[in-house]
Amino acid sequence: MSNALRVGLVGCGGMGNEHLSIVRRAIPVAQLVGVCDHRADRAERMGREHGVGSWTDFTQFLAETRLDILHICSPTGLHAAHGIEAANAGVHVLCEKPLDLDLSRVDSLIAACDANKVRLGCIFQRRAVRGAQEVHRAIASGEMGRILSCSVSIKWWRSQEYYDKDDWRGTKRLDGGALANQGIHSLDQMVWMAGPVESVEFAHLDTVSHDLEVEDFAIVVVRFASGARGVIEATTCCKPDLSTRLEIFGTHGSAALDDAFVVRFGINGEDRLNTLPDRGKLMGGGSDPWAINLAGHLEQIRDFYSAVIENRAPMVDGRAARVSVDLLDKIYRHAGK
Repeated sequence: MSNALRVGLVGCGGMGNEHLSIVRRAIPVAQLVGVCDHRADRAERMGREHGVGSWTDFTQFLAETRLDILHICSPTGLHAAHGIEAANAGVHVLCEKPLDLDLSRVDSLIAACDANKVRLGCIFQRRAVRGAQEVHRAIASGEMGRILSCSVSIKWWRSQEYYDKDDWRGTKRLDGGALANQGIHSLDQMVWMAGPVESVEFAHLDTVSHDLEVEDFAIVVVRFASGARGVIEATTCCKPDLSTRLEIFGTHGSAALDDAFVVRFGINGEDRLNTLPDRGKLMGGGSDPWAINLAGHLEQIRDFYSAVIENRAPMVDGRAARVSVDLLDKIYRHAGK
């Protein structure tokens, strides 16, 4: 495999295993060479499962594996630190959502990747779904007119046992709450469709049903840079969970998506729903974090490897992924968190 890309992973939890399974199954140019986790038992278990070496020291891992691409699936609060060290070693970085919890660290990660001329991508799999892409194109082209409103609802369930499973879950430093973890896909979808948020006009964040450092319930009102308004509802207290919804409308049309499945789409009085070649799909995860559709992950991972080979930006690069963290930052600042 003289033309193979040497690939490694940091963060040997469930999502890390999904990344490696996709790479082994669908990326023939990839040569998996090692995994890393601060917990030796998890690193060793995943290394055995995928037939590669395992490390607990990240700096040593980078030095000894000589990677071309690093998949980052560690806790969110470590994403930027791992990415910056990898970029400084000349390694391309594909990071699970979001890029980090801290906006200044995200900016440092983007700068490190730019300075070292390596690619930075972030997994926001709803952007890979064709139905959602068609709605996005209609908005970006102006067909939907001036956007007046874009709102999202993420009403999910997580048990206390879910948070207690790992010591980083539900922490302010490493995980974040319902907005930063479960809600971040919808926040990204929101700013992808309607553009960046200029200001937060109201933010109520509370912890009502779990023993956590962070919010499990949030209601937020935002003003987009375009002048449009929107509402964000996010919780992990809703049992049974309800569908994740995005609704957007402008002066000429509207659309609604349950997760990444388009359920309403019309422009100038014409129903466009049946004109879509693919209405998309539900990604899942409302009550079970592992009951998710990985088709979007597959498309994004394939795209990232192509981007590295073709020396182009990936589907969701660092600057695109930054916008949702900027929104998080504005919400937490407004709420005094």
